[in-house]
Amino acid sequence: MPPHLPVLLRRTLVLVTILISPAFAANPKLIIRNARIMTMAANQREPINGYLSIAPDGTILAVAAGEPPATLHADKIIDAHGDLMIPGFISAHSHLWQAAYRGLAADKTLPGWIDDLYGVHASKASPEDMYWFALLGSLDHLEHGITTAYNFTYGGRAKTAELNNQFEEAQFRGAAESGIRFVHSYGPDRMSPAITIDQARTRLKTFLDWTANQPPDPRFLSVMISGMTAFNNTYQQSVMEAAMMKEFHLGNQTHYIEAPDDQGEQRSKFRWLMDSGLLTNQLIFGHFIHTDDFILQQTSQAGASMSWNPLSNGRLASGVADIPKYLKMGIRVGMGVDGEASADLADPFENMRTGLYAIHDKYEDATIMSPYQVLWLHTMGSADVLNVKDKLGSLEPGKFADLLLINPKRLGVSLEDPYANLVLIAAERDIDSVYVGGELMVEHNQLLHHDLDKVQSESNRRVLAQH
Repeated sequence: MPPHLPVLLRRTLVLVTILISPAFAANPKLIIRNARIMTMAANQREPINGYLSIAPDGTILAVAAGEPPATLHADKIIDAHGDLMIPGFISAHSHLWQAAYRGLAADKTLPGWIDDLYGVHASKASPEDMYWFALLGSLDHLEHGITTAYNFTYGGRAKTAELNNQFEEAQFRGAAESGIRFVHSYGPDRMSPAITIDQARTRLKTFLDWTANQPPDPRFLSVMISGMTAFNNTYQQSVMEAAMMKEFHLGNQTHYIEAPDDQGEQRSKFRWLMDSGLLTNQLIFGHFIHTDDFILQQTSQAGASMSWNPLSNGRLASGVADIPKYLKMGIRVGMGVDGEASADLADPFENMRTGLYAIHDKYEDATIMSPYQVLWLHTMGSADVLNVKDKLGSLEPGKFADLLLINPKRLGVSLEDPYANLVLIAAERDIDSVYVGGELMVEHNQLLHHDLDKVQSESNRRVLAQH
């Protein structure tokens, strides 16, 4: 819209555009009434006892108290019977394929766990194996109430660029066919004398072209880069990743200072991130536990963010990220359930509780972080980190209708703080329904569009065949 138009005229045109858009011109495809809605929207902490209506395109039309107007006609109206309604959880850090390898290396910290999973097990997998494993992880995320995941893929460390991209494409298909909303985190080449930046760029460009030729799907959010600087001993890795981020307008999430074992070495690479131009507001630090004040100050100034993964951090004895300090310094924080070979359960409720309790222990203060705050981090916080807070993370008109209905029966009758009851008590078994874009995906712990037992059995068969 031309900026020189008078303000009143511009506002009128905006209003007309809204009124004639398909979402507003059509009747809702679905109304969910009689719900206690925890929107997670700014300035809306008090739950709304009312209804939510969903447009044919899967976005939210309205969230309002009371009953829907008699003049509002929908294709379908559902009575929530007083269920709690919350936004679908967003995992800002997942490895969907790792669902096939739960329970590995239970007595090892991160380096030994990596040697076991990547060196012994996953190295034998094929692209078709990874399709099934990614599908399994996606479905397990959905069943646990995670409607969006940032998916770190397994590149296979293949000998050819073509085979590497076959691994990427297979995992993309697995996530896309599950019905989850996802960010695909692409594993770039590792810089070495045998690999040039041009070669790495060409492989990425080939994959981006492939994704552009897939059928349009609003559940595919974006491609980002799975940063490898912390695991490579050349500054050129940072240079290459920064160049690709700038050229293709991509975000980047890099595992960084996760384990205590190599924290000094990883901190020493922070200058590489700064000098290469990698440290920007498009960079997400995964785990980000063993920081120092200089790193935190520079991260805050750059507008970079981090993903907090309490379940896997505890499982691998990696340490506790000082989330209250990060937030106080203005660093954006989201939450992830990580991989199911390190966290073992894609359970956002367990993840919130584990994180909340770890922070309370760290500070010896039960007021330092609240249940509301940790729920916000696993919804709006993660949406902010993934640059989709305009589409996801809260239940507001115009955003995707990704939501959960949770039966409050087991949560107790003392609801002075309903967020406390939800975060401290609820579990997967309390989820009545999971919707993605207004489409019912899970009902009473049963996936409606996939046979999870079949996918699990096929994944198990493929893992056993590797031995």
